[in-house]
Amino acid sequence: ICSVKVLCNKVRNTPSDLNKFQCMSVVPRFSTQTVPEKKVTDDCQKDELYRQITVEVKGHDPAVMKSYEKFTRVAASGLGVDIAKIFEPPRVITRLSLLKSVFVHKKHFHQYEARTLYKVIELKHITGSTASTFLEYIQRNLPEGMAMKVTKHELHPLPGHLEPPSSSRMNADTPSLSSTELLESNNVSSLSSAGVPSSASSVLPDVKL
Repeated sequence: ICSVKVLCNKVRNTPSDLNKFQCMSVVPRFSTQTVPEKKVTDDCQKDELYRQITVEVKGHDPAVMKSYEKFTRVAASGLGVDIAKIFEPPRVITRLSLLKSVFVHKKHFHQYEARTLYKVIELKHITGSTASTFLEYIQRNLPEGMAMKVTKHELHPLPGHLEPPSSSRMNADTPSLSSTELLESNNVSSLSSAGVPSSASSVLPDVKL
């Protein structure tokens, strides 16, 4: 009997538990309250526009340079980046003549030669967000022993104190004929209508009566 009473006491709910169930039953499952929409503002920074981006890479291994060029083409096609052209500038050869050993071979020397290869990748008409994504991707996958230099040509609007020339201002700047020039042109036209060429007006001698 004692064991049964203990089990009943364990199963019996306490007042605190009943209050919890009542609070849970009051809360609806689906809420019909409307959430106000956030207004979209134009405070965000405008994206940059680049007319051209030049990526110059240099290294010493021709096979690695060729493989990286192929990787860059695949990455550009995947991101929709327009590659204008890829060309190879002339290689730079640096030679160093150093002695073999100071103590043993003082009259003999080695000649070391370092060949630096270049590749230039030109990108045309690209936005700032696309350029940052593409450049970060190819820079993170740059092989060891290679270097990269990026040159950006960004487009900017005209400053506020500069205005493009208008048609009215261009018409006002055109030179106008003065009154004396108009009289000279009328005299030349009258002479030409009388049958005398205009060029002969300055050649005719003065006739005194």
